[in-house]
Amino acid sequence: MRRIVVLCLAIATACGREPRNHELSAEPGADTVSVFGSDGSPRMFVADQDSSGTRLCFESDLPFPSGTPVTVVHSAFPQYATSGRLGKRTKSPCFPPPRASADSMEYSVVAPGDTVGRRGVPIVILGKVPAAEMRGDSVALMVEADKPPWRFRTCASEEGIHATAWSGVPLAASRRWHAYYYLGYDVEPSCTPRDYVPDSVANKL
Repeated sequence: MRRIVVLCLAIATACGREPRNHELSAEPGADTVSVFGSDGSPRMFVADQDSSGTRLCFESDLPFPSGTPVTVVHSAFPQYATSGRLGKRTKSPCFPPPRASADSMEYSVVAPGDTVGRRGVPIVILGKVPAAEMRGDSVALMVEADKPPWRFRTCASEEGIHATAWSGVPLAASRRWHAYYYLGYDVEPSCTPRDYVPDSVANKL
């Protein structure tokens, strides 16, 4: 009887915990998801970190299969990159709930526990890419073959954070992606126009 009780407890514990990266079951097509969408835009998102420190969450209405490979860049210096897998899209998978609404649907990303305590707005890149490299205290990610690796930057506006990716050195190279993370409180601005102007004029400055 005691063995049965112990076994039941072990099963209950295993069922209740969050799966690790290698335990996520990948749906068909998960490993073929491209970094770029059909319109040429990169599938990149700013994310929230769950209070447990083991998951990230981001909002998107687009359908992606569970188990899709992801790269996560923690943008505050010294920067840090890790790999993970995409979880399912559900209502409020992270705690505290999403910034926009407690009813919004978000994807979860299972990330290693060593991301706990990392500062800055996490940037999630969907699709399989080579492992990130470090250039000093900055992450460099080879997103496009035979082109400069992408570098990442975040800066503050009056009430939020602008997150960007550049094909080379930030501010000096071509800006390839931009997203805004609303904080809801005043911060000291640190952005330049190249961080936040529309894509149509970003590379003309």
